[in-house]
Amino acid sequence: MKKLLSALFIISVCLSLVSTASADSSVPGGKFASSMTVQNLGTSEANVIVKYIDVNGGDAAQSSHTIPVNDVLFIYVPGNSELATGQYSVVISSDQPVAAVSNFADEDSGASYSGIGTGANSWFFPAVYDNYYSYYSEVIAQNVTNSSQLVTLKVFAPGSSVAVYETSETVAAYASHSFNLTGLSQLETNKVYSAELSAPGGIVGISNIWGSGATAPQLYSYNGFSSGSRTFYIPSAAKNYYGWNSSVNIQNVSTSDANVTVTYSTGHSDDFQIPAKSGKAIYVPGVTALPNGLHSVTVESDQDVVVTLNQSNNYNRAATYNGAPIGTTKVALPNVMKKYYGYSSSISCQNIGTEATTMTVEFANRPAATKTSPGIAPGASWLIYLPNEAALPNGFNASAIVTSSGQPIICIANSNMEDPPYSTQNRDELKIYNGVNQ
Repeated sequence: MKKLLSALFIISVCLSLVSTASADSSVPGGKFASSMTVQNLGTSEANVIVKYIDVNGGDAAQSSHTIPVNDVLFIYVPGNSELATGQYSVVISSDQPVAAVSNFADEDSGASYSGIGTGANSWFFPAVYDNYYSYYSEVIAQNVTNSSQLVTLKVFAPGSSVAVYETSETVAAYASHSFNLTGLSQLETNKVYSAELSAPGGIVGISNIWGSGATAPQLYSYNGFSSGSRTFYIPSAAKNYYGWNSSVNIQNVSTSDANVTVTYSTGHSDDFQIPAKSGKAIYVPGVTALPNGLHSVTVESDQDVVVTLNQSNNYNRAATYNGAPIGTTKVALPNVMKKYYGYSSSISCQNIGTEATTMTVEFANRPAATKTSPGIAPGASWLIYLPNEAALPNGFNASAIVTSSGQPIICIANSNMEDPPYSTQNRDELKIYNGVNQ
């Protein structure tokens, strides 16, 4: 019998159906349901164990699976009859390297985030809210050690390196806890805060953002950062692009003031100074020097920073993805779709190298659908819209691999319900996640 290695940890807000009365998640609405897609990145069949842990740290269920090479395992969590209605965290173990994405949704909102492979003592979140123009946040920590530990959340106001709010909670082994930022007297309305999770042992973390009022269907989710970098890249930021708009969120995770330059693919740049632990939010449509359209972005700093991007449109589609500090010549995308129950995907890849490169995308078990880009200039991006790929059948729901001819690249994948009548309804069916560097 092969020894299984802990290859991936996942936090999930709702790995089964949950109600608004859930003790751990603050996200309103529901009932929510989750799915997971696990991609085999290895050279032989993967033997996978999926273990579910309840909010108290108890073992709720376990299942075993195999995944062929270059294939995926799709798990619709409510289909597991062993699980009662509720919320769970998950540990996925495999004897081959794997990547995973978790999606969760209710009737009018949904979000996506990537599985996390390694725990750390600190995690950073560039944008959290308590009534920021009707948006609110929670930060969820999963303890990835085999014993209980105290997890602390600190929240920082823009322009300040001193925490304005701090709280701690004891979290059982492999369990998760949600820190709800709604209605805190220490936080002001219409301000973008940043946050830090910390613990003496390994933890992982994500943040969820949701709207209220006219933006009630909007739901965002993103992974925290365990460390920063002096350079970050964003492959796709929208300004009035077919109704889509974006905001760039930067947090200084160092102990000194950071001098930051944000450069767009047009060549325009802006300079900012950001205090330690604090953040800066940039609403891209407010950058008057930029024309309407899609732009790639480079963030450079003299101190370590972390970067996310929020994206939404006038039909309340909304999602967040993380900027990338480094690239590679091969990127895995565990879950892409073409007209799969109305959902379709696009893949955006940015050349972050110093010379032009060509990129090739290969889809699982569909060699005829392989596509190669023209030469992509340094800093520029390549977009693949799956409904335009005639060699992919309608109903395709699998994985993709993008390779570069020599320059480092970064990729994101997004999925949106685009078929009528849902395409023009006010419901958040957009999900975005970061590709996995190989």
